[in-house]
Amino acid sequence: MSTTYRSLLRWSPRALGAAYAVFISLFALDVWGTGAGFWNELAAFLIHLLPVYFILGALVIAWKNPRVGGILFIVLATGFGLAFGRGEIVTLLLMAMVPTAIGLLFIGDGCIDQAELRPRM
Repeated sequence: MSTTYRSLLRWSPRALGAAYAVFISLFALDVWGTGAGFWNELAAFLIHLLPVYFILGALVIAWKNPRVGGILFIVLATGFGLAFGRGEIVTLLLMAMVPTAIGLLFIGDGCIDQAELRPRM
């Protein structure tokens, strides 16, 4: 595999995972300005960031072990789809398809790593 494609396969799931975490974290900003008081709004903000915590945890694991992290991203996509995607196809696509694609890219990266480690005959 050429160096350019190898580098693209290595860094694209990492960049997409970080960008996805930032994108999902933007939805937590809607709790500010509700008039519920600072501490209640802060608690709601931290709770709304729970999906981002899971994404960042999977990203940290995937950085060290891409195959396991890829499986975690697919598990997260399934959980997000079940939790948030009921009845809304756009929400399902947003919450489930992106982490599935990131997971598949991480699995591909891990498989290429494994293939490069095997001795050639």
